[in-house]
Amino acid sequence: MSTKESQQPKQSIGSTIMVVMMDVDPEHDEEFNRWYNDEHLPERLGIPGYVSARRFLLEEGQGVLRYLCIWELEDASPLQSQEYQAQNARPSQLRDRAHSYIRERMRGLYRQIYPAVGAFEDHSGFHPERAEG
Repeated sequence: MSTKESQQPKQSIGSTIMVVMMDVDPEHDEEFNRWYNDEHLPERLGIPGYVSARRFLLEEGQGVLRYLCIWELEDASPLQSQEYQAQNARPSQLRDRAHSYIRERMRGLYRQIYPAVGAFEDHSGFHPERAEG
């Protein structure tokens, strides 16, 4: 019982990811999310070298922050670009308010080490936990 390769969703990926985790004052979630989704994501993804971004909200866990964003980049160079510096320097009242709601923030930049290119994908279609008994 195998799954055809063409049925699997494909996603462009870069060789570098930036992981950003944050805790935000819950009473300001709506405004924080508006800034992140409507201003921050589109601006950053307009910078050459940014590939994609996905945001997540914690379902369960301990010792981790509630919001997570995974940014995929071609490499680390966009973080030193003039476009990046210009966006950081551009005034934004919404950004300033949203930043004031952040209680804790962690950020890490990771370079892919395996596989050398692309992503490891198991498309064998064998999932013992789903096997009929």
